[in-house]
Order: sequence, then structure tokens, then C-alpha cells
Amino acid sequence: MNCSAPAASGSLRAAPRRLPFEFSGDTREYFRIWIINLCLTVLTLGLYSPWAKVRKMRYFYGHTALDGSSFEYTADPVTLLKGRLIAVAALALYALCTTYLPLIAPLFGLAFIVAMPWLIVRSLRFGHYHSRYRGIRFDFDGQYRNAAIWYLLGPLASVLTLGLAIPYFACRQQQWLVRNSRFGTSRFDSDLRVGSVYGVYIIGLGIGLLGFLIPALLGTASVLQPGTGSLLAPLFGLPFFYLAGVFVRTRITNLTLNHACLDEHRFESRMETPAMCWLLVTNTLAILCSFGLLIPWTQIRMARYRADCTEVCRPSSQITSSRLRKHSSMPWVKSSARPWISKSASDADRGLYL
Repeated sequence: MNCSAPAASGSLRAAPRRLPFEFSGDTREYFRIWIINLCLTVLTLGLYSPWAKVRKMRYFYGHTALDGSSFEYTADPVTLLKGRLIAVAALALYALCTTYLPLIAPLFGLAFIVAMPWLIVRSLRFGHYHSRYRGIRFDFDGQYRNAAIWYLLGPLASVLTLGLAIPYFACRQQQWLVRNSRFGTSRFDSDLRVGSVYGVYIIGLGIGLLGFLIPALLGTASVLQPGTGSLLAPLFGLPFFYLAGVFVRTRITNLTLNHACLDEHRFESRMETPAMCWLLVTNTLAILCSFGLLIPWTQIRMARYRADCTEVCRPSSQITSSRLRKHSSMPWVKSSARPWISKSASDADRGLYL
């Protein structure tokens, strides 16, 4: 699939239509959910945490809308609880082995490394499958083999190349995540280029180098008082390291979404590094000053900013009857969950094809 803008075909082609994501969450409303989740999780020694996660996810999904329709999260808390109990049992077994059978303990570490790609695939598949939009599920088709390449061999190759391969494997990871995601029968695609990712990392490296250069210059010029320069000079580099990390993360997110597509739909992300830094810093200060009570407020702020910066772009062309027949024939979608299928082309144009 080619993610480039579709060429004009026939007289039905018009200017692209831009559909922004909208987040309608309210801090006071979510605070009640958050505080109840926290109290019940503590009182049950963590057993309520799966229900807490499902309640949180359903709130954020339900208050995130696209073209007038919100998303759904359908995971079962009992399934999450079973997975967490298995993880706790594995950790307990590892602790026993390190205490009474220390020679076997390294085998557990090796087993975890081998199983990590499988855990990543299972987690992505679970999250996608239990996400829905207008009655249609998302899904993930990634395989263990590819996950092992990008998440095991990738970091190893990055170390062996002294970090030179990090942008390459970061690009391939994002491509793998996008290209193995589906919405109903339609598959996402990505035309993200390695060169673009290298450009982001080069700029981030330059910002990070300032974190070493400026403290060195300050110490050499004896700007600080004798005896304290060696202790305080490195602190002047921390903001540059932080800025470099936020810059790389923000720009990679923008590149991934801006180079992704679903059929003729494209995505656009306009997050900015200064705004993201401001959000992260003020959120951290708010959490520290409130002893954690402002965590709901920070989560609502971040969700609203991400939604405000993300759009779906699609051609304003009518939908062909063959495409409608393709989606109306899906046996696993009930007729009541297919509001986009209509005798009127204008009604259908407001549905699945956004």
C-alpha cells in the first residue's frame, strides 16, 4: 500500500477533509474514578488493579471522539487479573530460586529475554483487539520472529555499533507496529523513512552534547565559586539531556503518525517540543507539590493536548457501493453496529470512511 496522497480520479474528487480528535474528559469527574481505584487497589493489596485499569481505559476511550463517535475499550478485568497473577507467580519462583538455587537463577533471566518478544506481541494484540470504533475492532498481526529482530537483535546491534544503528532499528520498530495493525479488514501502512529518523536523532544528539559542553565551559571559565563548580556544573547539563529526550520522543511520534495511513486516510500529528516540555515539567511539579493528588489533572491535560494535535485527513469523495458491500458483509459486525451503511451516499460518507 502506498501512503502517498491519492491521485484525483473522476469528478467526485474534492478537497481533503480534516477530522480532529476530540477529548472531553473532565478533571473532577475523572478524579472520583481515580481516587476510588486507588483506594480499592490499596485495600485489596493490588487485586483490584485490573478493574482499576479497565475503568480508567474506558473513561479515556469513551471521552476520545473522532467525527462524532467515541472509542470503546472492551477488555475483561478477570483476564487481566489472571495474567498479573501468573506474572507474580513467576517473580515469586524467581525469588525462591535466587535464594535456594542460585545456579539456576541465570536461566530465568535468559528465559525472560527469550520470552520478551512474545510478551510484547501478546500485549499489543490484547490492546488492539479490545479497542473498538463504531463497532469495529482493531487488531494486531505481528509475529514473534519480527519482534525478536526489532526488540532483541536491534538493541544488541545498537550496542555493537556504538549507537549508530539506534535510529535504523527505531524506524523499523515503528514500521512494524503500524504495518501489523488493522482496523476491521483494513490494514494500516507506513512510509516512514530511515533518513528522517536519523535526522531527528542527530538533532537530539546535538542538544545532548550541549549538556556536556556548557558545564565544561562553565567550569573552565570559573564562573562558579571555587570548590562548588565540580559539584554544580553538571546540573547545568540536565535540562539539555531532558530536552533532547523529549525532542526525540515528540518528533518520532509526529513522524510515525504523519507517515501512517489506513486505506485513503492519512494522519497528522502536530505536537511541539516546547509545549510537551512545559506539560511534562508542570505536570511533574504539580504531582510533587500535591503529593500525587493532581495525577488525574495531569493525565487529563496530556490526553487533551495529544487529541488537539492529532487529525485524520481523508478525500471528500463519495464511497463506492462495492466498498460498502465489502464492509456490510463482515459477519462479525451486527447490523446495529453499522450506522455508516445507508441507502444515502451522504449518510454513508459520515461513517466508516470518516
